[in-house]
Amino acid sequence: MSSTNYIYVEASIRVAGTSGKWRGKAFVSRYASDGYDMTPSTPTPTAPSFTDYVARSTAGYALSTDTDVKVRGRLAREDQASAVQVQGQNQRFENTGQRTDWSLTPTLTHTLRPGTTLELQGVASGYRTETSLVGQSDGLRLDDARFNQQYRKGEAQLQTALGDAHLATVGAGYIRESVDADRVTGSRTGGFVFVQDEWAPTDWLDLVPSARLDAHSDYATRISPKLAALVRPLDRLRVRASVGSGYKAPAFRQLYLNFTNAQAGYSVFGAKEVRGGLDSLGARGEIASFLQAPTTLGGAMDAERSVAYNVGVRVDLPAALTLDANLYHNEVRDLIDTQPVARKTNGQQIFTYFNRGRVFTQGLEAELMWQPRPALDAAISYTYLNAKDRDVLDQLEDGRIFRRTDAGRDVAVPVSDYAGLRGRSPHRATVRFTARAESAGFTASVRGRYRSRYGFSDVNGNGIVDTDAEYAPGHALLDLTLTQTLVDDVALQVGANNLTDYTNAQYTPEFSGRTWFVGMRATL
Repeated sequence: MSSTNYIYVEASIRVAGTSGKWRGKAFVSRYASDGYDMTPSTPTPTAPSFTDYVARSTAGYALSTDTDVKVRGRLAREDQASAVQVQGQNQRFENTGQRTDWSLTPTLTHTLRPGTTLELQGVASGYRTETSLVGQSDGLRLDDARFNQQYRKGEAQLQTALGDAHLATVGAGYIRESVDADRVTGSRTGGFVFVQDEWAPTDWLDLVPSARLDAHSDYATRISPKLAALVRPLDRLRVRASVGSGYKAPAFRQLYLNFTNAQAGYSVFGAKEVRGGLDSLGARGEIASFLQAPTTLGGAMDAERSVAYNVGVRVDLPAALTLDANLYHNEVRDLIDTQPVARKTNGQQIFTYFNRGRVFTQGLEAELMWQPRPALDAAISYTYLNAKDRDVLDQLEDGRIFRRTDAGRDVAVPVSDYAGLRGRSPHRATVRFTARAESAGFTASVRGRYRSRYGFSDVNGNGIVDTDAEYAPGHALLDLTLTQTLVDDVALQVGANNLTDYTNAQYTPEFSGRTWFVGMRATL
């Protein structure tokens, strides 16, 4: 295990207030790091230096007792830079990148009459990235990439009470997206209509039927119905159940994005950019190995369609315990999946998007919470996931997928050896404990996380994960945070993330080892 030393600094300010009919709050932060390198023998650092700015604000104004206006805004910008050595070049190159992500959401809410509300909302957002690779000596430009996506949405929603047992909602909206990237410029439009009824036939039963129609300029029109129910047979027991269909068209960034995330160091290419991106990184000597055959990647993507089934319970138990559990099963056509397809020489991964024809995901989510008194609480959660491709299962059952043994024989892969979709751990668990000494102004919080092994790469070339060598190992992490109030409205915070000092440059380069932090918070 290699050790890494790096510094990151975060400063933020949060303000909030009201004045007459006005109200507002704002948050601004700056987060920067000098980066770190877990593989110093390679030409690029694991995570380059970066500076990240984020600003969020919400402002509201009561036009009258019946009408209210609210505007939410967000702006995030990241600048990154690193010096890299490029294969076949006798000079170092400056690798720079910028990412800007913004959104503006105005909302007008008007009460037409008691029990009836009209809401008008607009959304404007943008996502832009620019990267370049320029020689430090002669200014030679080896690579330039840009991506600019704009999104606009207008929506109207009417909600009205129909008697004492029904709350009906109807709405409609229009969406326009545009993209301006290296190899494509274009736009697409869509519209949607939805209806929902929250029906309470009895005191212990709520039923919510709903339906949504999506019309898209690039994909087929789709109607997505859903039915949800909430049953309260006992004061301490709530049972939830739902069945419904879903629809999701690929976003432009899932098709045309070309960017490297500075904070983690990984690269992401859209489905139509991945082949060119891999060729470019390979020519610069930045690819250590492929996790999936490049010839299987790239091309157009279809819209995702799904049917989801859920059953859940929440029960208040004796001894200040609460149990929340949920069982689910999803059948998905043309799943829009994100997977690592190659590993870079700096230990980080290269991701892309693609469709999977027929997939199911099913599992259990459970959390047990304990709060014997206000100053003490704890929780333990567990997640089980089984995610597999039905087309692969059909081939395995027919004996059409093989692997080569150490003796050189080709044998059919048993269904039981199939790991399922890559990157999905079957088991995850989290333990959290928080204690507060109110009189002393002290709080201690401990969190532990566990993730079991998961399918990572296709080493033997048969297109699936089916041997131990193709798994990433499981790991456990432990975090600690201590907060001490010094004087009124001023608190000191110290702690450590990843106390176990877990690192694995091959599978989880995002974990740089044990990280200590210290901070101060003041409320003005």
